[in-house]
Amino acid sequence: MKKIVMAILLAAFIAAFIAAILLFVFVVRPAKIVEKPPAPPVAVIGKAHAQSATAIADMSLPMPLGLKGDPDKGRVFFMGNCFTCHGVLGDGNGPRAYFITPPPRDFLLETSQQRLNRPVLFEAITNGRLGTNMPAWGKVLSSQEIANVAEFVFQNFISAPPKTEDQRNKGKQE
Repeated sequence: MKKIVMAILLAAFIAAFIAAILLFVFVVRPAKIVEKPPAPPVAVIGKAHAQSATAIADMSLPMPLGLKGDPDKGRVFFMGNCFTCHGVLGDGNGPRAYFITPPPRDFLLETSQQRLNRPVLFEAITNGRLGTNMPAWGKVLSSQEIANVAEFVFQNFISAPPKTEDQRNKGKQE
């Protein structure tokens, strides 16, 4: 009888151990961040595709769902939550940026300022960005709150005139 009980306990222990390993492998373990492969040469991808990859977004497009963002309310949320990654200046150099792979978006880059219009920002804030640390705020914020943050980012970093080096340094000191 003792041997049967010991065998059952041993089988239960082995089953629990295997279940723990499977749980770790498929649920708990963080996903690997896959680096984006370099773009193939323009001759390979074709001229039309190359032009669409560098196309400038329509900056006159309105916020989705007929919303109007309030940049002042968006600023409060951004400075309380987003600046730690994106930086106070939107340059991707917040206090957490050093620890994040891939690095947070720098809104001041020309490529960001050419592609990030209101609908794109709204979608990115709502759904997050796969393969990055950008969370899906749509699970926490209302559509209006997301529109507020998107409008703040759009007005202050995307459509704002480029800042001089002195203006950037002054913003970092504040």
